[in-house]
Amino acid sequence: MGEDVSDMHRFSARSEHGNTLPELLVVLVLIGAMASIAVPLLLSYLPSATANYAARELQSGLNRAKLMAVTTRQVVCVQPTASGYRFFQNTTCTGTPWSGAGTDANGVFSLANNITVALAAGSNPIFNQFGVAVQTGTLRVTGQTGSSMTVSVQASGRVTIP
Repeated sequence: MGEDVSDMHRFSARSEHGNTLPELLVVLVLIGAMASIAVPLLLSYLPSATANYAARELQSGLNRAKLMAVTTRQVVCVQPTASGYRFFQNTTCTGTPWSGAGTDANGVFSLANNITVALAAGSNPIFNQFGVAVQTGTLRVTGQTGSSMTVSVQASGRVTIP
């Protein structure tokens, strides 16, 4: 009888641990199916996320210009450039641009990921010493793939991303 039990035990239990080839193939097929769904979604999300990030970065820069106008008690004009934007401490956006922390040698605040900035509507935004926009405008940020967003300066000085 002892011999029969050991024979049954030998045939009923696997002597090696691990997965079989069909089990591994099923797992690989499931991973492939999930990847075929996730990769296109990720690729379509990245351009819009880049434009969204750039719009928020520009919004922060416009708020910095407003704060600079209030703290220095001088008007600040914001001029978009091909690669970003720059500040002038006058109402015409002419002369020598303000240069300080975050600017390059030309006084330009550059946006990440080769984002371009252009005036979409209105004029170059100008903030007075009270933080009010005496001149309003809408700026458009555009990524390399053509995805874009706008940032608006309202008369109250509020900077929004519609």
